[in-house]
Amino acid sequence: MARQHILLAESRPNLQHSLGLMLKQADYRVSLANTTEEALTLARALRNTKTPIDLLIVDLDSTSPEACRAFRRSLSAAAFSLPYLVLAEEFQDQAAEALKRHGCLACITKPFEPETLLRSVGVALERRPPSNNHHHQGENQKNRLVPLR
Repeated sequence: MARQHILLAESRPNLQHSLGLMLKQADYRVSLANTTEEALTLARALRNTKTPIDLLIVDLDSTSPEACRAFRRSLSAAAFSLPYLVLAEEFQDQAAEALKRHGCLACITKPFEPETLLRSVGVALERRPPSNNHHHQGENQKNRLVPLR
């Protein structure tokens, strides 16, 4: 069975390295990107290959309403759906709810224990649509996911 492929969008090299290493040690295939736009370009390029992206993890520097809207616009402009988790220093309730309505599977507040991230990744991968067909999940599945903070 092929390992699941996670794309990590993180602009800080030290954090990118440590999170990437944590995911690799948990036996995930990991690709790295410095920005959301770079991540979406890579995900699009890998979409119809043998190693498509199964899950995007993006670290947002800000979860202000404006930053969250910009992030959601980037995802919408990508013209395909990709299951994703968001990491941030803090989440305003309205921003977290808007992200979840847009398909975010979990909002994880930093700092977090490694187990929290790995558990969230496991739950997200279990809830994503099967195979390479990366469409947003139906409302029933999305509503059953309990966000891990």
